[in-house]
Order: sequence, then C-alpha cells, then structure tokens
Amino acid sequence: MLKLIQNEWMKLWHKKGTWAMVAMLILVILVPAGITKYYEVKSPTEGSWQDIEQDAIQSYKETLAGEDLTEEDKAYFQEQMAISEYRLANDAPSQKDSSLASFMSFTSGMLTLVTLFTVITAASIVSSEFSTGTIKMLLTRPMSRAKVLTSKLLTTFLFGLLLYVVNVVVSALIGLVLFGMGTGVELEMVNGQVVEKAVWSDLAYHYLLSGGDFVMSTLFAFLIGSVFRSSSLAIGLTMFLSFTGGMIVMFLSRYDIVKYIWLTHSDLTQYEHGGGSMIADVTLPFSLTVLAIYAVVFLVISYSTFMKRDVTA
Repeated sequence: MLKLIQNEWMKLWHKKGTWAMVAMLILVILVPAGITKYYEVKSPTEGSWQDIEQDAIQSYKETLAGEDLTEEDKAYFQEQMAISEYRLANDAPSQKDSSLASFMSFTSGMLTLVTLFTVITAASIVSSEFSTGTIKMLLTRPMSRAKVLTSKLLTTFLFGLLLYVVNVVVSALIGLVLFGMGTGVELEMVNGQVVEKAVWSDLAYHYLLSGGDFVMSTLFAFLIGSVFRSSSLAIGLTMFLSFTGGMIVMFLSRYDIVKYIWLTHSDLTQYEHGGGSMIADVTLPFSLTVLAIYAVVFLVISYSTFMKRDVTA
C-alpha cells in the first residue's frame, strides 16, 4: 500500500498543475499582505487609541439616540460601547487590524481555495487514468483494485492536508514578518460581561470546523470522478453544490427532509461562537452523524463501482 501511495504522490507532483495550485495559494496570501502593509505605511492611523475609542463611544451614543433601531441593533451598539468603555477603564487597547492574529484570521477564509484545489485533485486522480488509458497498466499489478483506489484517495487527502499546512505556515510567516505579534487584546461580550477573546483557540477551532466541507466536497468529487470518469463533471457539480448549497437548504428548509441532506451540515463553521444551524433541532453531533453516514455512502458507491467496472470497455 505504501508503495502505491508513493507512486501516486510522485505522479501527482509530476503534473505542472499541482505546482501551480501551491504557487497560487501562496500568491493569494502574499498579495493581500503586501497591499495591507503598503497602505499601513502610506496612511498611518492618526491619534492615540484612546482618542479612537472615545470617538467610537460618541458615535455609538449618537446612533443609539436614533428612533429607527431594532432591538437587535440596540443590543449590538450597546455591547460595542461597553467594550470601548472597558478598554478605556482598563487600559486595554485593541490589536491593530494589521497584526499576526488578524491576518491569520483573514487568510483562514482562503480555506475554500484549499478545498477547491483538493476537489480538482480528487476529481481527476481516477478519471485521468481512464481518459489516458493508463488504468489498464495500473490494474495489471499484483494489487487489488481496493488498494489501488485507497492509495488514490489517501494521496488526495494528503495533498489537501499539505495545502492546509501551507496556508497556516505561509500565513504565519508572512504575518509575523510584516505585522508582528501585536500588543493589544481582543474583547467580546459573553453573558453580559466583557471578557478577553481567545483568538488563537477560536482560530484553531475554525480550521477544525472547516474540515467538514473539505472532507465532504473531496469525497463527493472523488465519487463523481470514479463513477462517471469525468473530472470536469466532478469539479463542476461539486463546486455548483458548494456555491448553491445555502440556497438549496433555504429552499428546502420548510420540509423535514432538509435535516437529512449533507449540504445542510457540511458547513460546520455555522457552529462557531456558540452558534447553531439555521434548521431547527439540528446540533453539531447530529450534523457530524449525518456527514459520517454520507461519507460511508460515497465511499461504498466509489469502491463498488470501481471494483466492478470493465476496464477493457
């Protein structure tokens, strides 16, 4: 099995597209960092942080004096004003917008690009063997078809995990070099009390929850690529469902069946900061259970189709 994975890994890196995906990921991290640093140097913030917080408090008071605010808006501005007052009372400046933590929070949103590149790999790693005819040579080896397909699946996930690591490491290095660690603190309102925000643990939790869409999109693309032997269909259908999944869930939200569709649960980041699903009675454990069932179904279909297919056809 290890030899098969090594072989798949070497074939993957012999493709120019693989290097292009890694380069593009690094580029989309580097360019925004450079732009942010450029404007930070060109237009430095005027006034002390205390002046900025005082101005913010005054702005919140003027906004709250308005009569067209909803209760939710009032609660939001009152919380923000309480946080600003806490900063002044406790000499707790906020971190700059251009700090290591804030930059890594920004680049964590680029995990969708990691998922896209992994989907492209998953969609083509099996279908390309059929389109080029190399699948016949591959299956003549004294290895079962199940091991061959498993090696391709594991290689795909290893590549995706590598992209995850590249995202984190490159973001950390660029953020540290350009912006530094930062000296302020982030605050939030919890149960009516102002508390310090756990920035790094929240960021790690976001990366963990982002794995839901990453895994399910990869397995679905792998399924379509294995069954239909078309990488373009697999990529197109997977990305279509990724971008329209929210609308599909909203359209079906009036029906109970929506609770049992994997698109409802794939975005686990909806459970961040104590949040919940837009669908009633849906919790994180329930979402994980549904995703696990769909993952098994996707794998069963992929393996059964691949093992029964006549490669001479």
